[in-house]
Amino acid sequence: MNDSTTGDRLPAEAVALLEALLDADTPACRALRAQIPHLRVTGGCPCPCPSLDFGMDAPEAVPAAPVGSRIVAEATVLDAGGQPIGGAMVFAFEGRLSNLEVYSWDDPPITRLPSPDRLLP
Repeated sequence: MNDSTTGDRLPAEAVALLEALLDADTPACRALRAQIPHLRVTGGCPCPCPSLDFGMDAPEAVPAAPVGSRIVAEATVLDAGGQPIGGAMVFAFEGRLSNLEVYSWDDPPITRLPSPDRLLP
């Protein structure tokens, strides 16, 4: 992944989802949330899922987060009836947000970013 990109700004739905997934009051989550305003979309998954890859405008503007794993947050995605239908995971590489993955367990696939109220930690 290229740290410097001129890709599209994150859609509001992605910002809300990242903020919800990274809502823990830990040094790592606070540092990762500070990166969100600097993120750009650099790509996505070729399947119908709404997963996104990120790059940063100015990596020097915010410090790398003290993360111990590539997966920094995850939750179950619920349908409108409250039933589990998939998941959402946030990845970081070298302390920088790198990907938001949203996946389905069955058909039909999740094709839009879920709203934060559809997450079960």
